[in-house]
Amino acid sequence: MNKRADRFRNIWSTLAPVLLGLLLCGFAGGAEAAEAKGEQTPVLLVLPFQMNAGQELDHMPGNFADLVASGLQSRGLKVVPQETADKLLEQRKIQTLDLATVRTLAKAVGATHAVYGAISELGDTISVDSRLVPVSGASARPIYVEQRTGTGALTPSADELAGKISADFSRKGVVAGVEVRGTKVLDPDVVLMRINTRKGDTLDSAAVDREVKRIWDLGWFSDVKVDVEPRADGLYVVYTVVEKPRIETITVEGAHAMDSDDVLELMGTKTGGVLNEKLLAEDKQKILEEYHTKGYYLTKVDTRIDTRQGGSSAALVVTIDEGKKLYIKKVVIEGAKEMSESDVKDEMLLTERGMFSWITGTGVLKEELIERDAAAISSFYLNHGFLDITVAAAKIDYDEDGIVVTFPISEGPRYKLGKISFAGDLIESEEDLKKVTKLDDMATEGDYFDLSVMQDDTRKLTDLYSDFGYAFADVNPRPVKHDGESVADIVFNINKGNKVFVRRVLVEGNNKTRDNVILREMRITDDEPFQGSKLRRSTERLNKLGYFEVAEAELVPTDKPDEVDLKVKVKERPTGALMGGVGYSTFSSFGVTGTIMERNLWGKGYNLALQAGVSGRRDAVTLSFTNPRWNDTNLSAGIDIYHWRDDYIDYRKRTTGATLRFGYPIGEYTTVGWGYRLDQYKLYDLDDDASSIIEKYADGVRYSSVLLGRITRDTTNKDRPTNGNIDRIGIEYGGGVVGGDDDFITLSAEHQTYYQLKPDHVLHLRVKGSAIFNNGSSEVPVFERFWMGGIDTVRGYDSRDIVPRDPETGDRIGGTRMAYANFEYIWSISNELGLNLVPFYDMGFDIATDQDWNWSDELKRSAGLELRWRSPMGDLRFSYGIPFDDNRDGSRDSGRFEFSMGQFF
Repeated sequence: MNKRADRFRNIWSTLAPVLLGLLLCGFAGGAEAAEAKGEQTPVLLVLPFQMNAGQELDHMPGNFADLVASGLQSRGLKVVPQETADKLLEQRKIQTLDLATVRTLAKAVGATHAVYGAISELGDTISVDSRLVPVSGASARPIYVEQRTGTGALTPSADELAGKISADFSRKGVVAGVEVRGTKVLDPDVVLMRINTRKGDTLDSAAVDREVKRIWDLGWFSDVKVDVEPRADGLYVVYTVVEKPRIETITVEGAHAMDSDDVLELMGTKTGGVLNEKLLAEDKQKILEEYHTKGYYLTKVDTRIDTRQGGSSAALVVTIDEGKKLYIKKVVIEGAKEMSESDVKDEMLLTERGMFSWITGTGVLKEELIERDAAAISSFYLNHGFLDITVAAAKIDYDEDGIVVTFPISEGPRYKLGKISFAGDLIESEEDLKKVTKLDDMATEGDYFDLSVMQDDTRKLTDLYSDFGYAFADVNPRPVKHDGESVADIVFNINKGNKVFVRRVLVEGNNKTRDNVILREMRITDDEPFQGSKLRRSTERLNKLGYFEVAEAELVPTDKPDEVDLKVKVKERPTGALMGGVGYSTFSSFGVTGTIMERNLWGKGYNLALQAGVSGRRDAVTLSFTNPRWNDTNLSAGIDIYHWRDDYIDYRKRTTGATLRFGYPIGEYTTVGWGYRLDQYKLYDLDDDASSIIEKYADGVRYSSVLLGRITRDTTNKDRPTNGNIDRIGIEYGGGVVGGDDDFITLSAEHQTYYQLKPDHVLHLRVKGSAIFNNGSSEVPVFERFWMGGIDTVRGYDSRDIVPRDPETGDRIGGTRMAYANFEYIWSISNELGLNLVPFYDMGFDIATDQDWNWSDELKRSAGLELRWRSPMGDLRFSYGIPFDDNRDGSRDSGRFEFSMGQFF
């Protein structure tokens, strides 16, 4: 018997196991067809089963095929003798059994059907799989014998298989239908969908038992039983269930931090449904998780069922013990030795509760930040030379007075940089490549390994190769540790790939914006050699348009290795706005504003805006239109039409006018602009003791005709810059050859620098200076002069306390020379809220050159702190500045709080 098993183990070595889990499909249709054709009683050929197991099966009690054949004979079926089957296989030297071969063998011995299969050993479990193959050519029917434990289980498995085949031919035990009884609230299909037994299946008591358990597991029933009812057309499997009580009401008790309706909204259990303990347990977990997000980590949720009407209905009571709201009282970096724990914690978003937590929302345990902070700790150490750093899972302890979050770490040795080298496809010498990287300079200075610098060097090298057309260059840096030393060499392995050309540029995702509006910003076009710098600049320009939430480019390979398509993918953002609000500033006082704006009119990139505002110092209406690309050229054109009423304390001014604007780029980052402004204005309600400079403009309607010019260079990276510069030079020429009543020339220059120290930390410097000159014999108009002080120039001073005055009347008349500088440290304490904390230092002067002045009196300095919030209403600024110098009247404030909210036009 063992030799036979060995022989057939080789024959079946290439046969894949029959699919597990299939239920027995009735073969009655094939039997009926045979009878219709007048065929003899079925004759079965049982072939040896493939052995997919170890030697344990060699000691099984008898050959499995013999056992199946004996079982079939005992049930009255005619079976080909096993000796005949063995000789047939030996004579034909069969090496591989497939469906066609099995049918050929069955025909050779006069059988109408054949049975074959496989026995597999899966650990302690034996699985038997077989097929019933009709010789007539009908489909083979898979028959599954359930898995059993131990080789001794093969005998009952063989008997069960024989029984299934016998029942298949005799049509005994075939299910004629499945029914569900007892449901009142639930639909019977809820149960039927969970039952696998179907009409036409062979009745399987084990399968029925499993389905009863599955119905129990649904959780809706207090009793489940099953009956098999013989009827004229066959056997019916009937599942009778008793539903649990119907929930009439759900009451929430003890909820204070959450509204009861919000609790009910979380729950899957609803009134009118059937009580389900499993679903109720899930509901309790949902409620707990929601409380955790609000800082209530000691919350307990219990439920109580009050039955009614004899148990057919019930009231559900959800009791919540919220406990105390907990905040993070301590974050511990366990194992920090060489690095300061405070420095590590600076990299994390999970922080202890502090004085600003009520604004920033910090101090609350957010589970999604735990994994993020673990990665941040690892990155921090890798950036400081600890190549072997490990960060274990965080431990969270909930105490009555707060939460302690502990991150266990193992620092390992700290590695210094060794040799920096390059390998692979080098398009430039190592000396030139080292001019791009920074790690080599750090290695020369004996610095420690820094992952962030290595990643930045990798990006720079990738960009360098992309600038040469190698779009898919792969730069892979690899640290190599010295044996017995805390030193690591860095090898940059470079695979340049193919130099590619851009076949065509495609646009995707723009439903509103026209393709030409996007394509005209691209610095790389069809049939051009790929160049990484041009692609980076293209995406930068697209993102600065303000039309898209995100704009990015993807290189799509074509059928040619040296050719790609460039797919520009954009996600559009709303560009239209209908806004209204209430605002306040220390100069303009309270006011109401409204704006109707469309920044991408008709998808052509046009900007149209109607703005109106009313405040204590200014009423204004402005209509603006800008075409940034006239006829898709580089020329921009726009017009502003406005009507203003301004209150200048000593007088009031009403202005109606228009400004034409034009611009043209003279490089990638520089734009030349020019324009013309024509105003009609009138001064009225002058104070009786107003300065003579003001009184001379009180005689009726006057006109201001002004030529405008500017040059702007902007290299910033986005609309809220973190890097780059802005430089502006401007001139205004009023009167003279362009006519009008106001003769003046104004020159101005401005420089801004943004420098990112690290994520969320930016240095900002702004310097601006302006001068106004006579353009002929007329004096410079007072309303064209400079007014310094306040939140937009030098904070800590009132906007009118430091400007020059008329020496005779004491009226404020503004300056003819002005300059100021703002030094700011912008710390984004919450990007999600748009919240920035900005320490600042300001200095500046505002002088009138037709008066005596000296630097010691004119230079004004201040320092302070500003909070900026990008709120749904617009940008809010809260500033407190401390002046270091006296006002013009000799007084000095100890400090001045200012804030602005909304916008005024």
